Amino acid sequence: MLEVQRIHTFYGLSHILFDVSLQVKQGQVVCLLGRNGAGKTTTLKSIMGLTPPCKGKITFKNENITGKQPYILARKGIGYVPDDRRIFADLSVKDNLEIAARKSVKGNGWTLQRVYDLFPSLKGFAERKGGLLSGGEQKMLAIGRALMGNPDLLLLDEPTEGLAPGLVKTLRETIQALKSTGLTVLLAEQNVKFTLKLSDYGYIIDDGRICYQGTVQELIASDEVRKTCGI
Repeated sequence: MLEVQRIHTFYGLSHILFDVSLQVKQGQVVCLLGRNGAGKTTTLKSIMGLTPPCKGKITFKNENITGKQPYILARKGIGYVPDDRRIFADLSVKDNLEIAARKSVKGNGWTLQRVYDLFPSLKGFAERKGGLLSGGEQKMLAIGRALMGNPDLLLLDEPTEGLAPGLVKTLRETIQALKSTGLTVLLAEQNVKFTLKLSDYGYIIDDGRICYQGTVQELIASDEVRKTCGI
């Protein structure tokens, strides 16, 4: 579904990503693991067109999407949940969700009610302003908003950051539920134990370079991965 081929990304004159390549197959949960500052967020932003790569190629469903604007990629079926959530603080929960709605071309897509079924607490806060929600509730809202766009691929950036252990467990169950619907997920995370329980395949990034890749079993068994990620 997604293929990133040897991309190089800069912030101004700073070279952040070096020759990064990865693949995500349809229906998989693929993780991108690494320490803080390793390049995980920049990789997702490069895919989403927020920080387009200067070199390399990104294809989505066999179409070259390198450097395309984020709103175009959203229409093509890529959902993005940033690490800082970026909800509209002055809009209600309901308005935050409805503003992102995009009809599914396949039918049986994500609707307001379906998001409420996934996150029951959001229904109770439907008229509450997004800025008044807790961090965990804002995370749910950000994921729900992305789902309202009926994506084929969901990019999740550091979803467990700042969450209490109980909410982390709930989030894991949510991602498992999304996977069961056939949604494809690329998950960038520092929380190794959380991520490996969800993933089919993984990549390790360090200093802007992919330094290891493999199945979850291979990642767990690798001494190099243990050293890089602190497993």
